[in-house]
Amino acid sequence: MRKIFTLIVSSLLLIGVSFVFLYIISSMYSPQADHVPLLNDKRVISPEVENYRPIIAKYAKANGIAQYTDLIMAIAMQESKGRALDVMQASESQGLPKDTITKPETSIRVGTQYFKKALRKADGDVSLAIQSYNFGLGFSDYVKTHGGKYTPQLAQQFSKEKAKELKWESYGDPDYVNHVMRYYTNEKQKREMAKKNN
Repeated sequence: MRKIFTLIVSSLLLIGVSFVFLYIISSMYSPQADHVPLLNDKRVISPEVENYRPIIAKYAKANGIAQYTDLIMAIAMQESKGRALDVMQASESQGLPKDTITKPETSIRVGTQYFKKALRKADGDVSLAIQSYNFGLGFSDYVKTHGGKYTPQLAQQFSKEKAKELKWESYGDPDYVNHVMRYYTNEKQKREMAKKNN
């Protein structure tokens, strides 16, 4: 009887350890894992957005935010993947209907200027600036009156409150920071891997 009990406990322990091990492995190699860059090529900068690099770099430099060139490219990737004329979906930041801007360079110029405003309004808090690019600059004011620091929870809360206020089904993308940073981080890792392989 004691041997059977020991055998059952040992088996359950082995099964438990196996499940934990499998969970860790699947988390590491899941397509949803942000730290695994190349399992899904859609998560890196597309050739279409890469083609706009010189223009994005030009306007980032002109606005004194050249150090954010790669981040602005990640925003463009999240916004359009380079497949829309309004590359940075900047029309709405000007109070215009979606896709009013029909020249990619105009979109990049306007979008980069708007991101600079978002950075300034966010006092340099990059995550807050990124989320404000999606929600609008009023999100920075909201954060300042709700603890003063960006959190994903505040983004979710703001999105729900705005949707209710406007009687919309949803408002913006409360996970926008994660979506943009996924492209930014994976592209950076892709380049580092390419350097090592050369």
